[in-house]
Amino acid sequence: MAFAAFTAGATCPMDSLAAAIADANPSFKARCAELKAGSAAAQADGMLPGVEVDGEHLWGRGGDNRWGFGISQSFDWPGVYSAKRRARRAGDNAFSQLAASERVELTLEAKLALIDLVAARRNTAVIAEIYKNVTELTAFTQKALDHGQATILDLRKLQIEGLDMALRLEQAGQAQSEAVARLRAMGYDGDVPEDMDYPEASADYAAAESRWMSSPAVRASQSGAEAAAERASAAARSALPGFSLGYRHQFEGGNHFNGFSVGIALPSWGVSRAKAAAKAEAEAARLQAESQVAQTVAAFDDARRRLEGLSSRMKAYDEALSDADYVVLLRKSLDGGQISTLTYIQEINFFLEARLSRENTARDYHAALAVINKY
Repeated sequence: MAFAAFTAGATCPMDSLAAAIADANPSFKARCAELKAGSAAAQADGMLPGVEVDGEHLWGRGGDNRWGFGISQSFDWPGVYSAKRRARRAGDNAFSQLAASERVELTLEAKLALIDLVAARRNTAVIAEIYKNVTELTAFTQKALDHGQATILDLRKLQIEGLDMALRLEQAGQAQSEAVARLRAMGYDGDVPEDMDYPEASADYAAAESRWMSSPAVRASQSGAEAAAERASAAARSALPGFSLGYRHQFEGGNHFNGFSVGIALPSWGVSRAKAAAKAEAEAARLQAESQVAQTVAAFDDARRRLEGLSSRMKAYDEALSDADYVVLLRKSLDGGQISTLTYIQEINFFLEARLSRENTARDYHAALAVINKY
């Protein structure tokens, strides 16, 4: 069985990198090996039994010996093997789809880690900008204090604000390290480009829903149900007698005899229970496939509602923070004596919290977008 990679059309550097990380993930390789083993085991179960070879040597008091040998092959009732072949094909498809589903989930996991890394870098840039401004203002206030043009209280307020900004900067750096650590845990030991940004923000809900409903997880459950139904059919046919055909050769009294043998194998005593078990398995697999479809519908609806809510929130933040000169205007107001140092610090913190909230919303939005576009 060939485990073909399931591709969803990587269209940006982040998508390409996430797919590469998933393909190289040791857990994905282990899962593929496990699925291949399951497929091979299913194929072996449907093969013909081995050829039976037997022989005999008889002797008596008169010195006249007799010997012979035979070769025979056993067969199940006609129709059993065709049902098993159909079950194997459906099972192979289920294994392939399970591998594809595993790859989708690992790709999504890698992409979410990359999104968190980009978000942490963007947060770091926002905080670093404010920290730089506060540091410069602190140095300026120190000089002003030396010339009697500022108060020690103003300087202390700015120094405390600088300490708070330094702590925030350290936390943002830690968030970057944590995102990188998640990538390392996936087996990725490369670097993530500093200029990597979020993928293009777009979501075609109709197309996404169609992909979800034909996802590998759904197809795997459907193929599993088909395989279970075929196994139940094979079990029902196996309740009928089996046959064996063989060639026989005998030597007796100086003469060689050739011929053939025919045998009938009656069903085992527990065949009715085996049929009932296979039928129950098929019913369970059918219900599981229906459940998978229902779960997929519910999960897609939840993902769509979340994405729509985050999209509206993003637009609101973009509109409220459209003035990119907010920090510059605050500094001019402070230098012009229109606001106090305390007011400046309060406004800076207000602006910083708003920017960080916007960046966190952007992270959540792109994470939700990655989920809805994972297929």
